[in-house]
Amino acid sequence: MQLLDYFYDRNNELNDFHQRKFTILESNRVLIYGSPHSGKSSLVLDYLMSYASEEILYIDFLDPKFQFRDMMQEDIEGFIQANSIKCVVLDHYIHEYFETLPLVKKLIIVSDRLYDYGEEFDYLEVPLLDYEEFFSFQKRGSESQIFNYFLRQGTLPLLATQSIPKEHLFQLFIHSHFSISEQKLLAILAHFNTSVVTTHQLYSYAKERYKISKDLIYRQIKEFKAKNIITFISNYDNPNNKKLIFFDFALAKYLALTQNFPKQFDTMVALSLIKHNIPIKAFYLMGYITDKKYLVIPAPFENEEIVWQKAHKRFLSYKKAHIQKVYIVTVTLQYSFKIEDILFEALPFYEWVVINDED
Repeated sequence: MQLLDYFYDRNNELNDFHQRKFTILESNRVLIYGSPHSGKSSLVLDYLMSYASEEILYIDFLDPKFQFRDMMQEDIEGFIQANSIKCVVLDHYIHEYFETLPLVKKLIIVSDRLYDYGEEFDYLEVPLLDYEEFFSFQKRGSESQIFNYFLRQGTLPLLATQSIPKEHLFQLFIHSHFSISEQKLLAILAHFNTSVVTTHQLYSYAKERYKISKDLIYRQIKEFKAKNIITFISNYDNPNNKKLIFFDFALAKYLALTQNFPKQFDTMVALSLIKHNIPIKAFYLMGYITDKKYLVIPAPFENEEIVWQKAHKRFLSYKKAHIQKVYIVTVTLQYSFKIEDILFEALPFYEWVVINDED
């Protein structure tokens, strides 16, 4: 009971919170999931402001006091009743810690990964920031200035508002969320970001650099996929060829020397499509094809003449794939042209992202 008293009396107030694109669902049971450091806990703590403090029991399973103490199911049930608690939050919840989940008017579970708790639960995925959210967090600056800041900082919510060096925050984030073995794997995944690669190739590369078993690295990669730390995008022509996308382009650059600007920009475009829930496949090495047959090509600095020449060379492959329109995503350039019935439109990234919800 001492552990429950501690959590019941804990101060859960937020010093600062920036509104995200989504809010917590009003259903009685909710699972909130998403990659580490995506802002899940802050979203919940902001939501709890609508309750009186004595109506809340917020339990954080990453709290160090759990190292030597357990929480019994019958204790938490009795505590809820004795204190007339209306809302229980199980943050960083360890799946199946309780045989049955606590009975309470409102139960919120927060996890890095999606678990199936049945139809009685509603599910809310919290991704890292997209550009529109990052932009809304900024208090000053022109469109181009904020875009350049986004390039430097990346998509972790904390970095959108903090002025301390991002390298320091990256270091804290990595060491607080990943084991030593996982940290080494993160560096390898960042090295292969935007590459077509198999799990076996990742293992082969890893075992040449540090001691790791095949079973462990396969299990870690599966876990990272479940937490959306990495995404594998199937190729349009050959589904067995899959392109690896790391969950944050700035962190990938911090972890690996191979992450030049074109790869960062490619990642930005891919993550924007993923975060807008647009189904995509990799279109060879050119870009991404959507389910509506729109082709999105990251081309940060290529001018109209170069793109026009490439478009003519690749036009037969576009026709074969029934491409309806081609978006060329740039840093600042804007132009358009047409080849037969296909429109090619180049837009700066910060203008292109606005139309993602429509496309």
